[in-house]
Amino acid sequence: MLRSKSSLLLVAAVLVATVLALLPITDDLGREHVDTAFKRALAAAAIARGLNGVISVAQGTELAIQPAGVGVSFTPGEILDPINDLIERFSWIMLLATSSLGVQKVLLQMSGWHGLILLILMVAVMLMAAHVFQAKTFFNSEKLKAVLGRLFLFLLLLRFMMPLIAIANEMVYRTFLQSNYVESSAQLQQASEAIGDINDEVVADNKLPSGLLEKAADMYNQFVNKVDLERRYERYRAAAGSIGESTVNIIVVFVMQTLVFPLLFLGILFGVMRRLSHW
Repeated sequence: MLRSKSSLLLVAAVLVATVLALLPITDDLGREHVDTAFKRALAAAAIARGLNGVISVAQGTELAIQPAGVGVSFTPGEILDPINDLIERFSWIMLLATSSLGVQKVLLQMSGWHGLILLILMVAVMLMAAHVFQAKTFFNSEKLKAVLGRLFLFLLLLRFMMPLIAIANEMVYRTFLQSNYVESSAQLQQASEAIGDINDEVVADNKLPSGLLEKAADMYNQFVNKVDLERRYERYRAAAGSIGESTVNIIVVFVMQTLVFPLLFLGILFGVMRRLSHW
């Protein structure tokens, strides 16, 4: 027989927690959310690589107008150098974010390990037995009950910590960060395409004319395209201006999701378990 109503409630709670530990529901949800975040990080890293590529090409080109031997020229690197430094740091941060999410995937697999689940089941049976039997037995020791209770809570923490962190992390992302990430990613993609288009135009214009007619036409175009040089300069400037803020916004998203929020949720879970262990 159960010794008291509190023992009945404790046994019921242990039983429910054990059943939940046996079910793969939280594992599936946590794995789905981490996989989604991992793909999101890979997409952001791909954007960073694309930006780095088109900026490197732009830095190796020169915009020039040289009518009658009198030249006006500039290198896009004058505008894009500071942005390129930011993009390189962005690439490193995305590598770290992707690695962090990869570690989370491994920890999720470990939290669903059959050995851990079996250990939870064994400790749960012993804990319930300690509160069921009234006779003076080994299980009746108050000290043993306390040890089993703390061990059971610790095993539950190992079992549910990563799935709960992944689920809570994704909920916070969808509530507070998603719109910022989507908008900033779109802006970076547009900037990358814009710089790439300008690079293609510059490469086409820098092709040397071969015949007399082509040389005459090129001299005429050099006069006409003087205004176009300024326009391209402004296009590079506009693309560079949109990159800085969008890059920082995405960095904030992944720092929050792969560092700040996991540590915060982990601290909350440890605090809850500590309080329950003294309950």
